[in-house]
Amino acid sequence: MTLADIIDDVDSRQHTLTVLNREEYDPVVNLLEKMFDSEHVDVREGGTEPAAPGNVLMLQDEEGLAVATSTLDEVRDQLLLVNSDLYITGTRPLAEVETSDVVANMDDTTFTVSGKSKFLLIHISRHVERMALETGGGVLHSGFQELSRIHDERGTDAAYRQLVDTDVDVHVYGIPDWDAPPESMYVHAATDGEIPEAWFVVHDGDGRDERKAALVCVETGPNEYEGFWTFQPAIVDEVLDYLKETYVEN
Repeated sequence: MTLADIIDDVDSRQHTLTVLNREEYDPVVNLLEKMFDSEHVDVREGGTEPAAPGNVLMLQDEEGLAVATSTLDEVRDQLLLVNSDLYITGTRPLAEVETSDVVANMDDTTFTVSGKSKFLLIHISRHVERMALETGGGVLHSGFQELSRIHDERGTDAAYRQLVDTDVDVHVYGIPDWDAPPESMYVHAATDGEIPEAWFVVHDGDGRDERKAALVCVETGPNEYEGFWTFQPAIVDEVLDYLKETYVEN
């Protein structure tokens, strides 16, 4: 088994993301389509729902049942009109990361992202890290492809300094191009195999199922990634068991 196999085994959920009660023309809707519209997510323009406020996003499952709603403003301010510099520079601290309900509930959906859409995965990475920070314990496994990214990206460096100052055991994975990682981190270095191509952030919830979360991706082409995020305890445990058996105990 590999991380790519785990991604392939995910029974990707189908979702529809509908813009309701749009009050005026908003180019953000086009950005929404570019980021989310995929084989498993259908982004569409809806009609009006008199009981709902304006500019609402509704996420529906494959049976057409509404599973989450958020305002267009929320998703715009969190994802669509920001870029990776927000987190790389530390402008938005880890404790201030917010994820709208419609985005969080796209879990267990396989995405392929590239270019600017990669920010979606950066945001979900920070979401999982924030959950670990708030939980304050347990084990966090993070694959960076290159370990130097932790140090070179000021926001990432600050986030992981916060994490290692808690009771969270932090395991980091990547090409060993950083000579002096903090002694409080467990470093799993690799120059070949899947680790140089893998991007993941997995937290065990400190034994609490409702706090378990995982993002798992692999690079499939230049700056192109395929993967998913999940809050299902069974899937998170599968990823944790794989990392433990393959890298931690060997």
